[in-house]
Amino acid sequence: MLDDLELLLLLVFSEAQPSFIFSWLSNNGYTYKATSRLIELAKQDEMNGSREALKTLLYEKIQQLRLNLEIFSKKSETLTEIFTLTLLTAPIMLYSLGIFQPWLLPQITIVLMALNMLILVLYSNLYPRELRVMKLPRKMLPIILYPALVTPLTKILFLDIPLEKLLLIFLATSFPASILIYRETRQITKELQENLEILVKASSSPFHVFSHLDLSLLKKDTKTELSKTVRIAVYLLGLWGSERTGLAELKNIYEEILKTLKAIRARGTISALSNLVSLFLLGFSSSLITQLLSTLASRDMLASLGIIIDPAQLYTWIELYLIYASIVYTLGLALLSLGSPSFYPLWLPLSILTTLAGLISGKKLLGW
Repeated sequence: MLDDLELLLLLVFSEAQPSFIFSWLSNNGYTYKATSRLIELAKQDEMNGSREALKTLLYEKIQQLRLNLEIFSKKSETLTEIFTLTLLTAPIMLYSLGIFQPWLLPQITIVLMALNMLILVLYSNLYPRELRVMKLPRKMLPIILYPALVTPLTKILFLDIPLEKLLLIFLATSFPASILIYRETRQITKELQENLEILVKASSSPFHVFSHLDLSLLKKDTKTELSKTVRIAVYLLGLWGSERTGLAELKNIYEEILKTLKAIRARGTISALSNLVSLFLLGFSSSLITQLLSTLASRDMLASLGIIIDPAQLYTWIELYLIYASIVYTLGLALLSLGSPSFYPLWLPLSILTTLAGLISGKKLLGW
């Protein structure tokens, strides 16, 4: 569905009247959702025979995108700091408390899980809506779900499986989904770049717009609404004509949008990846705690220290939380880097591998 930004790209640079463009979109099966302000300005410009009001609104949108980039940078840093505390640091402190008060372990784990999911929900609108161009098709829904379902199913079937082997299975099953999601994101990125190439050719051609363009590129199905809009705009400009400056201006506007999109994606990815160290330390510290308890239990020293916990109980909750943390971390990373948690399988192998490396490093440190 085309929103205001996409509609403005069509309305501002076309020689056709706004009412005709709206009719053309409806007649050709394109859906759109225009705000009341855009519709009012379109009527105003049509009466005045100009595009000044719509052009002003378009440049306001572009300026807002620039502002959103700065807001996003600050909020993404805040989110990573919160995640470092609630997802990665707090569990170690609270599990240390749980050693002496084991009845708190279930409540601690459940509260931490709920808290981190709440944080994700609260920050779900962090990514500017106009730049959420990355969307997975519905046919990929099973790909999104199966990595998160394989691990609990494996644990149910093999109750005594060690955590390291469980994470290895999780890692192995996450690779196919990660590869497929990666291919999807690459195709979208390629499509967005192809839009710019189309605009460069159209705006630089001294002849008719269609003389240097393959029309099949303009008519083929696209993965994003932004790509669809750009190609419709070029197609309509070729049909109805436009001043050469209009095409050049459309190209400049799209370049600005693409530049902002790349900047937000880069900043979000860097902010989120900075938490990999904390994820490693979560696995490392969890390994140290479980091994310490195992050593004390094997020497019958727990009772003398006033610790009345069954070590297996702590292991179960730590296992549960480590797997949960690996998934939730990738949800946050996908939200920051691509604007949608549904892309989490892309980062899952990296997250699991980091957690596993922390666990193994903790064991190696104590010579296990």
